[in-house]
Amino acid sequence: MVFAVLGGAGWWLSRSLVEEPPPRPRDRAPNYVVSDFRAIETDPTGRPTRRLVAAQLRQFVPEDLSELDVPALTLFEPDGAPPWEIRAKRGLLLSGGDEVRLSDTVTVERAGTALSRSIRLATSELTLWPKRDYAQGDQPVRIESDRDWLTANGVRLWYARPARAEYPGRVHISIAPAQSAAVP
Repeated sequence: MVFAVLGGAGWWLSRSLVEEPPPRPRDRAPNYVVSDFRAIETDPTGRPTRRLVAAQLRQFVPEDLSELDVPALTLFEPDGAPPWEIRAKRGLLLSGGDEVRLSDTVTVERAGTALSRSIRLATSELTLWPKRDYAQGDQPVRIESDRDWLTANGVRLWYARPARAEYPGRVHISIAPAQSAAVP
């Protein structure tokens, strides 16, 4: 009889100590969502310095980040030269917009002028620090200007004037010969 009581108590105790599965964590939900997002930043004189447009922005306040769908960032030149137009399928704004991470088919374009040629950069990921006029990417990049092109395994780009770039590792470049004017 003692064994039966001890066995029953042991069974009851083992059943009561079975841990319930932990509650499922809630899916991460944004604090707010903005469709057809548009923002513009100006200098002290009221001239635009940068504009950000996105199909949708999802803000996560505790993490100080925003997710962007189909972002387009325009970086205006102070002297009125053609702006840098940057597009991607996805993006993240971090640190209140001080860092912009773009991914999925990133393109950077600037129209040409009488004094400078147009340029187009394509890569899969690019991080920008707009207040520093600097961008960096560690993924393969292709840059085209007229018939010339360059490929590299990454890029560091300072886009304020005078613009310059560095390419870590191996670089392949093709410079097309100048076209001669047709003789009548």
